[in-house]
Amino acid sequence: MYVEGGKMDLAKAAAHLYLHMRDLERGYTYDHECRRIKMTPELFEARSKFLVKLCREQTGTDCDEVERLVNHVLKKYELPQWALEMAMKKIVKISRLF
Repeated sequence: MYVEGGKMDLAKAAAHLYLHMRDLERGYTYDHECRRIKMTPELFEARSKFLVKLCREQTGTDCDEVERLVNHVLKKYELPQWALEMAMKKIVKISRLF
């Protein structure tokens, strides 16, 4: 599973947050070299906050809304229903080849 490409916007941020929360719940994620690493609350927070920075660097739309959503998720550890619906439209699911 991955988030479709392009500039960061509210829907893509919601999708990333959904996947980050999934990784936090299962206890691991992957680094840039595809090595399995522990997903800690600190890493979850850092990756989540990076979405706001990325949005602003890419001059994406809805960056203030992205920041509010990130703050909400960091506070409550859940996506609002409207954000979950947006996220599901931006997540690309692939099946295993073997």
